[in-house]
Amino acid sequence: MTTPASRPFIDCDPTPEGHGPIAVWGHRPLALQEVINTLGNLLLAHDVPSMSRYTAGKIFHELSKPAPMFGVGGNALPASDYLGQALGVAIKGGGPLAELAKAINSIAPDLRWYRSRTGPFASINFVRGHAHALMVGPGGMEERDDVHIGATIMAPYGRFPDHRRKHPTVFLALSRAEVRLNDEDWIVRSPGGVFFSDEGQEFAMRCTGNPLLLLWCQRVRSCTRGRL
Repeated sequence: MTTPASRPFIDCDPTPEGHGPIAVWGHRPLALQEVINTLGNLLLAHDVPSMSRYTAGKIFHELSKPAPMFGVGGNALPASDYLGQALGVAIKGGGPLAELAKAINSIAPDLRWYRSRTGPFASINFVRGHAHALMVGPGGMEERDDVHIGATIMAPYGRFPDHRRKHPTVFLALSRAEVRLNDEDWIVRSPGGVFFSDEGQEFAMRCTGNPLLLLWCQRVRSCTRGRL
């Protein structure tokens, strides 16, 4: 039996790869700015846990100065087909989360999707059943290496491999998700839930009958170009 102390970990943290097809100089697209604005309002709300709000504050301070380089052109992977379903459920729920879901839906054609490696305790549908996309970061819609804003989608009854976070990360659930930090119990995160995982912390997530959709924000100390 695998014990917590002996549990293997590999590099499957979804750090962006940094390969955009085309990069252009310009100004931050209005649709992307709307995503940043609505996401910032949710992560900086007064009832957000203090560590999440503190980290988000640093991230959105950096984002107040847009980068001059932007990626052009999206792609698709099998799991990205679940994005519309997950966003539709969030939109039906109304409120600020619905506004964020609408904003993400408007930039969906420009998102570039990629996969993590598989790893310990991943579900059998993991490889084809998951995808990540960068809105801000290397190879993202806004090309920069100081902060990342991304999304992870996972097919129903999927489980992400156990891994360690490479950067302090703030998560926002847009769907029901089950999350475990270190060796704590699994916790259900309802849509709109915000939580934090520190650098080096053990992390696992899974979903049941609904697709999982999480947004994540990272403040990066140095540029990281390799996919994990």
